[in-house]
Formats: sequence, structure tokens, C-alpha cells
Amino acid sequence: MTRTIKFYETTLRDGEQTPGINYFAEEKLEIARALADMGFDTLDCGFPISGEPEFEAVQLIARNVHNAEICAIARAFPGDIDRAWEAVKDATHSAVQPFVSTSPLHREAKLGKTRPEVLELARTAVARTRAYTDHADFALEDTTRTEHDFILEVVDAIMKEGVRFVTICDTVGFAMPWEFGELIDELRREFPTIRISAHCHDDLGLAVANAITALRHGAERVDTCFNGLGERAGNAATEEVVMAVRTRRKDMDLDVAVDTTQIIPTSRLIARLSGMQPQWTKAVVGANAFAHGGGIHQDGVLKDARTYEIMRPEDIGLPAHERRMHVGKLSGRAALNAQLAELGYTLTPEQTSRAFELVKHVLGKKKVLEEMDLRRCAETAINPSAAVEALANEGVVAEGAVAERTAG
Repeated sequence: MTRTIKFYETTLRDGEQTPGINYFAEEKLEIARALADMGFDTLDCGFPISGEPEFEAVQLIARNVHNAEICAIARAFPGDIDRAWEAVKDATHSAVQPFVSTSPLHREAKLGKTRPEVLELARTAVARTRAYTDHADFALEDTTRTEHDFILEVVDAIMKEGVRFVTICDTVGFAMPWEFGELIDELRREFPTIRISAHCHDDLGLAVANAITALRHGAERVDTCFNGLGERAGNAATEEVVMAVRTRRKDMDLDVAVDTTQIIPTSRLIARLSGMQPQWTKAVVGANAFAHGGGIHQDGVLKDARTYEIMRPEDIGLPAHERRMHVGKLSGRAALNAQLAELGYTLTPEQTSRAFELVKHVLGKKKVLEEMDLRRCAETAINPSAAVEALANEGVVAEGAVAERTAG
């Protein structure tokens, strides 16, 4: 039976930890509403102990977003947990997730604590959170660099205290997918009733691969950030996990309960409010995700989009007209004709060949072909004698070159 995965969407917390991002409270609320409306299960909204503005932003979301679980994080300290609960307690659905570093490096260099001390912090943090809510999750920071016997020891202690989800964190993007899968398997063997959430970072470019691997090995939930935001190289990208699962759901026997048609609008909202645009070649939401530059690819897509596109633009909320045929030096006549048709030109085969030669010449002079260039090339191809002087006068191409290419 196909299993529907859960999401712990952390754009509002880990995403805001991206250097250079600072959301105001009303902006966080706007993003939270968009994420909740898409159908994400839990929204990680912030770290209330970090300051009054953060506390107020989380509280604002908790009081105004009713169609998703609202979660706040806390260090494994009583004051942090109390403050997190105070921020989310008014939510229709609320949760708190304390965390503690478990790896030897973090224990020694960051916390200055022994294994028994860290173990006790984890145990008492879950116990204190459980006094407020049954929705008490716990994250083991830097799990993938932690001794396996200590992971098992911590998990055993927090499960006895009634933890809901145990979040296994590849905090620095260190794990290889097979290692991450083996860790999930080990935990499920040792603790048959465990509910695992996978938190993966992208330092080695493996965050989504690790997240998918965790899900396939039995994790119920995955932590993700829209547009791949997050510390350093970012978190597992929400849109990539969603569409990887949706596109390959029959093969993985997994699915998502998310409105995928809101991916592009939500991605663009977050890009606008964060001030950070996804890289052009970013999967799913990048400007070039549905753009085609090579002539062979363009010809295939124009005949049947499935030849080179495994997702439909409309499935992620991208208007079909935004599928881009980039006319460049590697493009073919089919793409040029398609672009010119969009601009209102219908050319004969002879005129198309003439326009094609002109385009190639212009691209020998300019890096990018603009709409004005396309129009001029089309008009020159249709009526060569009338266009030569205007093109030469404006310096788009040399008069001699135009004359040579339009002769006859």
C-alpha cells in the first residue's frame, strides 16, 4: 500500500538561518499561510528563546494559522522549552521540539559535556515537553557523526519518556545515502515503534538523496526547506523532495499530500521575501528548470514535451507559456520558428533559413539574443532590402554582413 509521507517544513526556522535572510513577523505569517494551505503537516516556525521579535513572530503564526501543526524548537534546557511552549500554546495544533548535540565533537567542543550529561539533558527535555503536550519531538543534532551505541542509548531514554518523533540529523551533510539508510534500519530494528523524521543538509549535495533514502527505509517524516534554503549549503529542498516522490511514487510506493500546483507561487513568494532567488539551474523551481537550449532537445520538446521533461509545468503551478525555448547558438530552426510564432511571425522555409543565419551571426556579436533582435532578424528575413539599412544604422549587425546574408 502506498504510504503518504509527512513533512516538517522548516523554511521559517532553518530557512531563516540562511545568512542574509531576516523575515519580519508579518512576512513569516504570510509564508506560514502559504505552506499550510499547500498541505504541509508541521511548520517549524522558529526559536522563541532567541529574542522577543522571534517569540512574537512564532506566537503570531500560532494564533492565526489553523490548518497545520505549529512547532517551535528549543535547546534541551528548561527555560528554552518553557518559552517555546508559551509561543505555540495558542495554536489549534501545537508541538515543541527540543534538541541537543550528541556527537563527540559537539559534546566536547561546543557543549563541554560528557555522554551521561548529554543523555540526561535529552531525557529531561522530553519529560518537560511532555508535561505541556503529547506532541513532543526531539532532535539529535549531528547524529551522523555520533557513536552508534550512544545514538541507541539516547533514543532509548527519550522513547521511555514518550517522545513522538525522533529527528535524526545529518546536520553537516556528512552522511552517504547508504550509511543513512543503514542507520534508519538499525533504529527501526532496535525500536520497532519508533517514528523517525530525517533532517538532512546539503554540504555534499546529498540532502535530497539522503532524505529520500530515509523515507524508503521507513522514516515517516522529512525536514525540508523551500528553495533549498538553510545553513551553509542549505537543507533538503522541499520542492525537490515533493516532486521526486510524486514523480516516482509508483516505484517508491510513497506519495505526498501536498498541493503541488502551489510550488512555483510559494517558491516565488519566499524568494521575494527572503531576497534570495534560486539559482537558474535549480531543480524544479529554477528559471531554467523548464528551459531548453540545444536544438535536438528543443525539437523533441516541441513535438512531445515528455521527450525531455519528466514533470509538467502546470503540475507545479508554472504557466505553460513560461516553458522557455532559449534561442542560442546551439538552437535549431524548430525552436527559432516557435519563438518567432510567439512574437507573431509566420515564415516560409526560405525565410526561416535566412532568419536562422542572421540569428547565428548576431550571436557571434552578442552573448544573449533579446526579443528586439529576434524581431529584427525576422523582419530582415521577410523583407531583406527594407531592413538592411535600419539594422546597420543601429549597430546590431554590420551592413555588409546583412547584405551578404540576405542577398538572393
